[in-house]
Amino acid sequence: MLGWFKNLSPENWIAIAAIVVPVIVATIVGLFKLFRKRKVSPTQQKTIHQAGSGHTAAAIDGDKNIVARGNVSTGIDSKAALNTLVKTSKDLGRTEEENTRLKDKIIQLEEQLAKPSLETGIASERSMPVPSAEARGLATLITEDDGLYAQALKAIAEGDSDKANGLLDQTQQFLDTVQQRKDEAQARIYIARMQNAYYSGRPQDALQYCDKLKTLAGNDSVIINKISAVYYENAKYKEAEPLMARALAIDEASLGKDHPNVAIRLNNLAQLYKATNRLSEAEPLMARALAIDESSLGKDHPKVAIRLNNLAGLYQATNRLAEVEPLMARALAIDEASLGKDHPSVARDLNNLAQLYKATNRLSEAEPLMERVLVIVLQFTRRTGHPHPHLKDAINNYGGLLMEMGHSRNEVNDRLKRLAPEMFGSTDTPVKEE
Repeated sequence: MLGWFKNLSPENWIAIAAIVVPVIVATIVGLFKLFRKRKVSPTQQKTIHQAGSGHTAAAIDGDKNIVARGNVSTGIDSKAALNTLVKTSKDLGRTEEENTRLKDKIIQLEEQLAKPSLETGIASERSMPVPSAEARGLATLITEDDGLYAQALKAIAEGDSDKANGLLDQTQQFLDTVQQRKDEAQARIYIARMQNAYYSGRPQDALQYCDKLKTLAGNDSVIINKISAVYYENAKYKEAEPLMARALAIDEASLGKDHPNVAIRLNNLAQLYKATNRLSEAEPLMARALAIDESSLGKDHPKVAIRLNNLAGLYQATNRLAEVEPLMARALAIDEASLGKDHPSVARDLNNLAQLYKATNRLSEAEPLMERVLVIVLQFTRRTGHPHPHLKDAINNYGGLLMEMGHSRNEVNDRLKRLAPEMFGSTDTPVKEE
């Protein structure tokens, strides 16, 4: 064999080289490509991230081969995300078994859509990727009852881009609604926690929920007002004022400047002005709140009585006593007529008027009113089985007034015991020695 090679002519050597050299070169190139596929350096690998997130969607090497793929459809917690996306099916009354089958269909279709293929035909470097045949086959299993997201995947597999976008828009709207409902529910929990703290005598504990509620309130004037009320109760007037003003502006814009809700917002802001000794700013707000309720609810509505009492209190604080009495008397007449003469609100009105009489040294006029106050709160206590919140105040106020009128302690104690025998034991003395 070796002798045969030695006897070859130059022409024969050229012919052999023309055949052998290309084969050797092709073999080397093939081995080099195989080696590159198996070991891709970090500089040769390109990472693609899922749109809108930090999750890795795919890693592609220098030859455009996918070497790693993440779950681009469901994010980190794919199970929880999928449960959310099929919730529309649950709303349609599907069983858990049916939902499990639906989830399986969705997962399989998602996986196939993550494996695009190239249509056969005229090949080019920019051939359009299309869903695989397997994806198109799985799409036929999706029905109209399978929810918006599943139908969107079906539309993608079938190449109907416009339909897919429309279905995904509807899916997004549904998710936004779910989140909105979640936020609304969370807000109600925070409000309940604030109320629990308030009614248990711990208003300062309610402050921790204010910042949390601010992020959920949006333009809900009711929630904003509740936040401001917590600040007000804790004497944090600087925090409360802008919130009260915002709630007022929202209701004026959405409901109109003469709506009863606007009267509530005006009253709240006026009370804050009064608490911060800005009486001249408070008065026009109170007067406007009164005018709104008189116009929208009627001049004999119980809310009008509240506005009258508030305005009377402001006049009393500015020593305009001649203007106070007509407002208080009118408030009392409204509540007696609309609520009944033994209603707790009537007790409030009677007490306000009695305190005015006492402040103007009209003790004999104040005494029967204070006695009525005590009788009403006692009736409330007996009827409900729970002490009226102002029962002790009513006892002390009435007893103190009788003492000012010149009655002895024994006389005062005897009168109080006759009115409320169940409140005192045989040895108890309502009014004690100093």
